[in-house]
Amino acid sequence: MRARDEHAGQAARCPACGRELVVPGGEGVQATAPPVRDQLSEGVQTGSNRAGPPVVNGRPRPSASGRGPGAASIILGVLSLVFYVPFPQYSVILGMLAVVLAFMGLWAAYRGRAKDTGLAVAGLVTGALGALLPLLLFLARPAEGSSTKLQSANNLKQIALAMQNHHDVMGMFPPAAVCDPAGKPLLSWRVAILPFIEQQFLYSEFKLDEPWDGPNNSKLLSRMPEIYALPGDTTAPPGYTYYRVFVGKGAAFELAPGNGHTTPGLNLTQFTDDPTILVVEAATAVPWTKPDELAFDPNGPLPPLGGHYRGGFFVAMADGELRFIPQTVSQATLRALITRNAGDIPGRDW
Repeated sequence: MRARDEHAGQAARCPACGRELVVPGGEGVQATAPPVRDQLSEGVQTGSNRAGPPVVNGRPRPSASGRGPGAASIILGVLSLVFYVPFPQYSVILGMLAVVLAFMGLWAAYRGRAKDTGLAVAGLVTGALGALLPLLLFLARPAEGSSTKLQSANNLKQIALAMQNHHDVMGMFPPAAVCDPAGKPLLSWRVAILPFIEQQFLYSEFKLDEPWDGPNNSKLLSRMPEIYALPGDTTAPPGYTYYRVFVGKGAAFELAPGNGHTTPGLNLTQFTDDPTILVVEAATAVPWTKPDELAFDPNGPLPPLGGHYRGGFFVAMADGELRFIPQTVSQATLRALITRNAGDIPGRDW
């Protein structure tokens, strides 16, 4: 607008914008309207005054070279799958990092700071798989272990029942070994109870006066009844078993004084301690026909037991009861459970 000289220094309202202006000088001086409002907030950039990236549909448009955390997430996601088999613990860590970076990449893409949405999604998927697969495998193992534990418990239950039936028929438990007239052990107690586990025909094929590894009996090693096999075990050779008994002074199976050979089986009246271990899951396997049992010395170290699944091992008691012994059981409690007439009382840790 134009103003006269007499209005110089006075305030006047601009008819164009409605703002009050001070007339600067004489006639002919043109008071310009204020500059147009800065439109950078609407995505317009002027000269070198750049407040951010261009805006499309109300959001900043990502630059052509914008690669955010999504690219890193896909790399970590792939690595988590690579490490899944050899190092599952690293797979979980890498997978979790990939998931975190994937979410960061998706957020960056949403804010317009990157354009790697596809990489972020791929990283999210691979990272989730890498983190979850080892966890699912870990959770599935207890179920598998529970199945083998139940089968092993059933095997021990059937073995203990066979020993009790032997006691009912013969008036005593089977000896730890079938011996020759001189008292030399030839065959295991596992052969002696074959008629009581519905294996009478197999029992009749053994020569009871021949050692387990003799010409005839050695051929029968491969015909081990399924009840003697530890379920799920793949380490023991064929014909080997982990179900063994303790042999020693005061145990359910004893040695004859002076000659190191087993004595005849014992009667339940000789078991004054309750409970007493009859059969146990040993840590090492032996040929099922061989008279090779766990030596028990009341004053010596105990042999290793169990170790086939987490938590402990099963034992069958002389009264037919089945118990699961925790791996943390004390030596004193275990000795009290092995002895049959020492008068010792097991602790509460079993």
